[in-house]
Amino acid sequence: MSTGEGKSNAYVVRTLMGLEPLVCEELESHGATAVEAGRRSAAFEATDAVLFRYLQCTRFAVRVLRPIFNFKATGPDDLHAQAVKLDWGRWVDPRRSLSLDVTAHSEHFPHDRFAMFRLKDAMSDHFGSEAKGRAVHHLNINRTAPEQLIHLHIAGEEVTISLDLIGKDALFKRGYRAPRARAPLNEVLTAGLLGLAGWRPGETLVDPMCGSGTFAIEAGLWTAGVPIHAGRRSWTLFGLPGFDAALWREVGEQAREERIERAPILASDWNKHPVGDARESVRSTGLEHLVRVDVADFLDLRPPRDVEPGLVVLNPPYGQRVEAADLDNLYGGIGGALKHRWSGWRAALLFPKELEAQHRIGLKPSAKHTVMNGPLACTWAIYDLFKGKRIDHLSGRDAAAEDAGAEAPAEQPAEEGETLRFRRPRVQAPKEDS
Repeated sequence: MSTGEGKSNAYVVRTLMGLEPLVCEELESHGATAVEAGRRSAAFEATDAVLFRYLQCTRFAVRVLRPIFNFKATGPDDLHAQAVKLDWGRWVDPRRSLSLDVTAHSEHFPHDRFAMFRLKDAMSDHFGSEAKGRAVHHLNINRTAPEQLIHLHIAGEEVTISLDLIGKDALFKRGYRAPRARAPLNEVLTAGLLGLAGWRPGETLVDPMCGSGTFAIEAGLWTAGVPIHAGRRSWTLFGLPGFDAALWREVGEQAREERIERAPILASDWNKHPVGDARESVRSTGLEHLVRVDVADFLDLRPPRDVEPGLVVLNPPYGQRVEAADLDNLYGGIGGALKHRWSGWRAALLFPKELEAQHRIGLKPSAKHTVMNGPLACTWAIYDLFKGKRIDHLSGRDAAAEDAGAEAPAEQPAEEGETLRFRRPRVQAPKEDS
């Protein structure tokens, strides 16, 4: 930590693939400087006050690291020789448990674990030599729930040792998840998907395949202006020498802004069981005044009345237990429903990049983003929904038709109950959605 809130220090934030621009925008909005995007990361500089506000409010960060040592090493033994001389006592308390995380991309370090062991040996030897007659505190390695987390990154001969300010539990673990929630979306990914779709507080959000409700809850927290990490108690940050607890509390109070923007956040699912989980999570976050959760089938759903059109988010099933024909019917039904019922809205769909059924949606996205949903590469496709043909929409002729009092004909019109009819899968897939 810095000795005063006016001094800036260098940090690195880790995020998910595709969210780097959102992280950089978020950092700058909180006052960070020298922001530079990397691969699934961003480097930045911040005073303690700026860092504390960012840590309490960030929606898109997974971890935040403080680089503490940089040097060159040509192998494990050289790593030990260099690391044993470092000023570990400034950053690490040998009486508190710790864990080491190692990433090595170097011909000099063919085995990550051996590099980790040599670094641990160097730390132990350093504290042993510093004892000078006092009791030696043997390093307590705890991989399950460490009080301190050290990252060792090696690229060629370049070695960077960083202190993880968060600790074992990454920032996507918000703490509101219902215990029974099945295969929910990662919270950081969910917030990032909302950001990539251009959604911001004050715009209507409809999540009609809500699962455990992550989209709606992240949108509700965003709308409420809640510093979502202010209640954390076990971060590595809090045990650092010089940590300013009073400044942390002061920044937290200032971060609790009362938002004026209010717009409906409506979640629903045809399955009553995840709806129950979603309602439990909404209650646990105190968002009942912003988020409504109902039981409803999207294929039968119509846009809410008396609200400004906004964003419809969908993360349909794509599990292996759903037969291909049923998935084709589902995605075709989704495309038909969006086209014929939700004109004037925007829609965003998440699906695996290799999923054949995606082609049945029948709509051309205005933007596409590649993201990782766990180990699965997915497309986050954004659609502008409108009446009539796409070429007419792009040329402005649909607007001219409306001005003349005539409604443009729907592209590929279907008789009522034909295009939108859908027979649900005989075996419902486990929810991969929110």
